[in-house]
Amino acid sequence: MSNVYGTVFEGAETVPLGDPIQYLTAVIGSTNSDAVTGNNKLRRRVRLFSEAKCWVKWGANPTATGASDAIPLAADVDVYYDIEAGYVITAITRT
Repeated sequence: MSNVYGTVFEGAETVPLGDPIQYLTAVIGSTNSDAVTGNNKLRRRVRLFSEAKCWVKWGANPTATGASDAIPLAADVDVYYDIEAGYVITAITRT
């Protein structure tokens, strides 16, 4: 089983600054990550890294179903997104 990993940084800068404040893991096709830390719709810079190709989505209670509502992630590539505090990350397999 493959995972999507998230590394959360304090500010929403062009590049992440400082030490990570949280680490997240979502099992592809199985479990959501923990919620991104913070409150009041604060946005955090989150680095996502997937062990396998997948579709990823985040929200208060997300369900990724594929191309129509999720973002494709490649395997072994870092990507950065600004994700609202309180949101969780989910992922499904992409073939």
